[in-house]
Amino acid sequence: MSLIKTLLLITIFNTFIISSSYAQTITSTTGKFTFLNKGDVAPFEGTLFDPVATAKILAQKEIDEEQCAAHLKYKTDLLSAKCKRDFDLINSELEIESKKYKLIYGAQKEEIETLRELAKGNDTTIWTAIGFGLGALTSIAIFYVSVEVVK
Repeated sequence: MSLIKTLLLITIFNTFIISSSYAQTITSTTGKFTFLNKGDVAPFEGTLFDPVATAKILAQKEIDEEQCAAHLKYKTDLLSAKCKRDFDLINSELEIESKKYKLIYGAQKEEIETLRELAKGNDTTIWTAIGFGLGALTSIAIFYVSVEVVK
């Protein structure tokens, strides 16, 4: 999403740069300037501005530059804030997934260790022998009782 906004910002900058570089000028780019008093003859053809109009033109240029700089700062700050928000969100998701992975891994490791201890157990041999002995004694007792009953 921020890539689209970055490309939009670059496109806007290129529009301003390209439009000013391809603008056609009808007059010389060096320009001429002189002050005239009332009744003086102009030394060259051109447009005459009084000091108030000249001041307005110069002031408007400064205002436009400041507005452009303010708009550029606003858009840059907006994009930076969105980028930081997205980064923080992704970073939080990464931390959550990492903690979840560690919990699952720890539980599985604990279960594996428990099963290994149960599989290793030395007590199983003793219990197997006791079970075999009790089973054999029970079988002999049942056989003995059956034989005595028949007699």
